[in-house]
Amino acid sequence: MSVIQVKKYKTLKLKNGNKVQVPKTKEEWLKETCNGTKTWYFATRYTIGYKKKLYKSKLFSLKRDAEEQERFFLSNPIDYINNYSKRAKNRLKAFELQNENKTLLKDYFKSFLDYHTSFVKPSTIYEYKKSWKNHIADIFQNLTISNINLQITQQWHEIMNSKMNPKNGKVYSIQTKNKAHSTLTEFFQYLYKNGLISLNYSHVIGNFKKTNGNKNEIIKIKYQTLNEFEQFMSIVDDTFWYSFFNFTYWHGSRIGEQRALKIKNIRLETDSIIFEETFTKNKEGGEIIGSIKNGKRRNIFLAKQSKSYILKLIQFYKQMEGYNEEWFLFGGPYNTYKNRIEEKLKYYYNKLEKKYPDLKINRLTHHEFGRHSHASYLLEEGLKKGLPLEEIYGIIAQRLGDTVEVVKRTYAHLYDFENNDKAKNILS
Repeated sequence: MSVIQVKKYKTLKLKNGNKVQVPKTKEEWLKETCNGTKTWYFATRYTIGYKKKLYKSKLFSLKRDAEEQERFFLSNPIDYINNYSKRAKNRLKAFELQNENKTLLKDYFKSFLDYHTSFVKPSTIYEYKKSWKNHIADIFQNLTISNINLQITQQWHEIMNSKMNPKNGKVYSIQTKNKAHSTLTEFFQYLYKNGLISLNYSHVIGNFKKTNGNKNEIIKIKYQTLNEFEQFMSIVDDTFWYSFFNFTYWHGSRIGEQRALKIKNIRLETDSIIFEETFTKNKEGGEIIGSIKNGKRRNIFLAKQSKSYILKLIQFYKQMEGYNEEWFLFGGPYNTYKNRIEEKLKYYYNKLEKKYPDLKINRLTHHEFGRHSHASYLLEEGLKKGLPLEEIYGIIAQRLGDTVEVVKRTYAHLYDFENNDKAKNILS
């Protein structure tokens, strides 16, 4: 239901139980529509607590007025009701008094998920559920609205600061803690917008901070040099995986983007690649294909170092029954699972270690092997060719699908290393 025009007929129930529609009398129509001057209204559902309620507005003269008021209503239903509808406001207060002492936060959280399902990615719903289950539910799930305050939120914050990850016995990373904080903040904001709490306590306390308190701390990254990459590739003895890891290093794509890349996205005639999809999670944690991060389709240059291997892969697929360009570039009719990729990396690092027992092996994840290493290579080579630093950052950002600001924050320290090496040569 949305914006609706007042009907010129009414429904009557007959003695036999059947319903029929009959025209309204002129008097009924004029009385209902303020002498025919107001014929538009909106009717939409909103959530209070964990229940859905229907709100029907007053009448408006123009359809666009009803549409505008509906937008105001949807942005904050509770505020709208409190300001514009005395009857609905009274029902709202009665509902709150009836439920605030018995409805648990775990029920409100289900309502929160239902509300967000229609306008956020399934992967975001999955992250909300994951954070709630792993980090928030223990403290909050059996509380009621009246129990939420600054003290309990601060207590949760302190618990998270010292909570240990059972997988490795270490304190959770700042990224994990802030993901949980973000979920709690969004949940409290939902409660606040629905008039259930008077303050977003999580927002007041703020994010988790790094222990040294330095907001401008450089992000530490792991990457490989070109020599390390060539050394790794020298022991890759499988044609498919050689093509896969070669592409990873020379294009720096995210793992979900590389897995979702289809043959049709490779434009050999123009030496270009179109990234437009990625593997992501649905709200239950399963995999689906969705739009890439930030939703921005990008077209990047196909590195000559990879072109021949891609051609061989495509030629191989063309010999298979049912071939079409909707197949995955790395997997044909089947996708290459993420765990399989990390297992292969580990497998080849083990082979490399056996072949060179005295060599210190720089073991990397797919993200570090490709994305960080590719960016680092572009930065180093760009500086060697005398390109302005800002231009290099722009090239990296376009190629990786990041903003220039993110690139600067992540890779700027590599430029410092380059300058320190130059200083060292001058002073030696």
